Amino acid sequence: MATVDYRTRYEGDTVPLDPHAFLEAQLPLLLAANGADAGRGAARLAVPPLTLDVDGELLTFAADAGGQLDVHRGGAEALVVGLDPTAFADLMQDVVSTFGLQMTGRAEVRRGSLDDFVAWEPVLRSLLSGRPVYEPGAVALLDPSGAPLDLDRSFSLDDPPEEIGHFLAEAGFLHLEGVYTEAEMAAVSAELDDAVAAADRADGASWWARTDDGEWYPSRILGFNQKSPTLRALLHDERFATVATFTDDAFVQRDPDVGDSAEGLLKKVGVVEGISDVSWHKDCSLGNHSRSCCSLIVGLSVTGATRENGELGVVAGSHRANVAHLGVDGIDLPRVPLPTRTGDLTVHCSCALHMSRPPVSAERRVVYTGFDLAPRPGDDRPPPELDDAREDRAALNDHVLRNQRQGDLTAGRGSFEL
Repeated sequence: MATVDYRTRYEGDTVPLDPHAFLEAQLPLLLAANGADAGRGAARLAVPPLTLDVDGELLTFAADAGGQLDVHRGGAEALVVGLDPTAFADLMQDVVSTFGLQMTGRAEVRRGSLDDFVAWEPVLRSLLSGRPVYEPGAVALLDPSGAPLDLDRSFSLDDPPEEIGHFLAEAGFLHLEGVYTEAEMAAVSAELDDAVAAADRADGASWWARTDDGEWYPSRILGFNQKSPTLRALLHDERFATVATFTDDAFVQRDPDVGDSAEGLLKKVGVVEGISDVSWHKDCSLGNHSRSCCSLIVGLSVTGATRENGELGVVAGSHRANVAHLGVDGIDLPRVPLPTRTGDLTVHCSCALHMSRPPVSAERRVVYTGFDLAPRPGDDRPPPELDDAREDRAALNDHVLRNQRQGDLTAGRGSFEL
């Protein structure tokens, strides 16, 4: 069975949770089931003891002398992070990650470093979700015969769907060649030009970046599906719908006709500020992995992409590994570049580590949209609120810019080399 569904929690299943309730009601069961794995993960990652200060109530997480994760009241260890009660409840229930708390200004690192706090994420997931921290060699990448998977393989929509689905489930990504024509992509590109020309830094519907010559430009057009009739037609096409059929999972396409279901990206040479080219990360890095992964993120190559103009790279099999959401330190899984031609599609699981190179000789244009795992019985998924989503994304963009200017955004930095 080919699947990329790694959900362990349900939408809408959060409950009020304070440190006392966590210690008394939930922690004994979690430690009995997952404490040994979480302690081993903490030791392997060499994370310092973590003290959460929840409005003056201290809770310390650390591996004990026997290698078991221990959680106890009190302590003011090497790493102290202040949270309010809501942030604590969200962290303990995977509504938000350690990185997500920091990025949205909900965590205050009072002692130690931000990088150390972010590094605790896989250990907390191990304790709270029962997913052991990744150890080298734990993920094998095999074809249906049991031989090593050919990670350089590309597919077309005419290839056997079971072969495509097996590759996606094993590797966490796909390269689909020649799905759209150059003429279709040229029409999308022209409409992206119009959207870029109409964007304003105060519109709440675009992200901006600055190049080394001082130019600010809209690097990401949110809700591009509402601005591109050609794109909407292509996303209603059977060619696109086929992407959701390769595994045995049920997916729901992000509606081409409403909301911010597709984004148009313009990646220019020489960007020095803003969100344009992002180093190794998972799309669930802000949190909620256990309720939404793996979604399928689909990139439409409006222009081709190579190492010269910002191609995508993916860490094969990383969607199956409980690793840090940012960076690739200590991960022995292969890093695979995905060069494309105009009209190709890339597909990656939301929980796969991926990055994009900075363009060095020519710009790149790409549209991202995708499919979400279908709700299950027990999920209570409210309809998305566009204004709220845009407000949250605008806050995230502003926070990234502020941290870049202050030199504080160390987590997730690293080489773009594949």
